[in-house]
Amino acid sequence: MSETNKDHEEFEFIKEQILPKRHKKFKKWLIPFVMTILMAVVFGLVAALTFCFAEPRLYKRMHGDKENPFTIPSSPIPDKKDDKNSSNDNKVDNKDHDGNKNSSENDTEDPDGPVADPDDNQSQVIYKSIDADIEDYVTILSEIKELSNEAARSILTVSCIVEDKDWFDNPIEKKVNTSGIVVKNNGTSLLLLVSLDRVKEANSIKVEISESTSVEAVLHDYESELNLAILAVNAADIPARLLGDIKVANLGESYALTVGSPIIALGNPNGYISSMDIGIITSKGSTISITDNELDLFNTNMTFTKDSDGVIVNFKGEVIGLITRTLKQNINKELSTVLGITRVKPYIERMVNQKSRIYCGIVAENLPESVMLEHNVKSGIYVYEVKTDSPAFNAGIRSGDIILGVGDGFISNMNNFYRVINEYEPGTEVVFKVKRSNTDKEIELKVVIAEKKQ
Repeated sequence: MSETNKDHEEFEFIKEQILPKRHKKFKKWLIPFVMTILMAVVFGLVAALTFCFAEPRLYKRMHGDKENPFTIPSSPIPDKKDDKNSSNDNKVDNKDHDGNKNSSENDTEDPDGPVADPDDNQSQVIYKSIDADIEDYVTILSEIKELSNEAARSILTVSCIVEDKDWFDNPIEKKVNTSGIVVKNNGTSLLLLVSLDRVKEANSIKVEISESTSVEAVLHDYESELNLAILAVNAADIPARLLGDIKVANLGESYALTVGSPIIALGNPNGYISSMDIGIITSKGSTISITDNELDLFNTNMTFTKDSDGVIVNFKGEVIGLITRTLKQNINKELSTVLGITRVKPYIERMVNQKSRIYCGIVAENLPESVMLEHNVKSGIYVYEVKTDSPAFNAGIRSGDIILGVGDGFISNMNNFYRVINEYEPGTEVVFKVKRSNTDKEIELKVVIAEKKQ
């Protein structure tokens, strides 16, 4: 028994010795694990600090010095170079085509204005975007109305009495109203531009100065092909207080118009006297050929009718076009069409001055580049109609001819041709350099310039 107990005690001793060894093994495993966690945390902190410090420099090196993208400008500012010469000339770009005001020399002091680096010639201008609400819209419309009212001081209502017959062939008097635009005030006479077909057959013409005051007007001069006429009113017949409210229209330019530009129609654009419409230019670049010249046309998104008359003004109050009902062709027949004012100005001046118009008698168009290459010419105009018994007809000019030069000068386009022939007096014999389109032969024809009869 004693031996058994002794063996048992030894066995118990051995078991008690094993437990401490297992504890030490767990402790040896736990310490390295904790140290690993601590090292990982330290490494993560070091890596994070290193990334925060190095990332901006690495991005800059990889992507370069790129500027922030533009914000959409709420108020584009025109080039200052254009502003220097814009106060006294007729260029359309005195403001931009959206009607924004010119910037002053102190615009750089505006905290909301453009910011640019003066040392960087290619720096981009950044504008501050502004959120607009309905009150801003109402304010804009009010400003447009003020601009329209100012421009409307140049527009007067013209009333004509025309003798006509009713359905039973009884004579009646018909009243026709239209709009006239004041183009000159020489102190003794007030001269108005109107549509010829509204006044040509009138037995009496009156210009309404106010709701209670009308004065007699007479036909001063006219251009049948353009359907334009000038009326003259005796300034002495107009009360001084009313005469002071009448303003001579500011005739602008139409050669630099851009599609999408805002415009205002005044006069009777929708057929009603003293009506007004606001819209945009929807297309430009079309032309219409008339005798010895070519006129520019542009279209709007407004609705014109068979009774429409009046003018188109830009957002500076300048007249840039005349509503036309007669000078339409092809696709323009279905569109609201306007005559560009630039090429109409010479006709207005000659009518106001009652100066004779020069007549050659051709209807031509500018030569496309493909036709120039085909006929081996550098410039010229293509004649597709010659008026019967005209100076050109009598000189032997034919349809299909290419006019290369007049006198000592070359002809580059129709507008150039019109200016050249208007330098001569009626009765002057001028040599035309002509190329027959069906041959390579160039000939010279003597044309006696005549006075245009209406």
